[in-house]
Amino acid sequence: MNKLTEFWESLEEDTVVNRKLLLFEFLTAIFAGVLLGIFITPFRSITIASNNDGCCASAGCGCDDEDED
Repeated sequence: MNKLTEFWESLEEDTVVNRKLLLFEFLTAIFAGVLLGIFITPFRSITIASNNDGCCASAGCGCDDEDED
């Protein structure tokens, strides 16, 4: 704990950060936020199809089973 306190005290100096490093820090923070948001949001199931596999015989929708031959 003593080393941590010494390190914390040494951070009081002013430092100069160039624009390229600052941009990299902002992009890293944004990317980390997006990844964290992807992993935290609940998963939703999305069906991107008609999903009509069992329509003909079971639902009685008027399809003819003889046309499949």
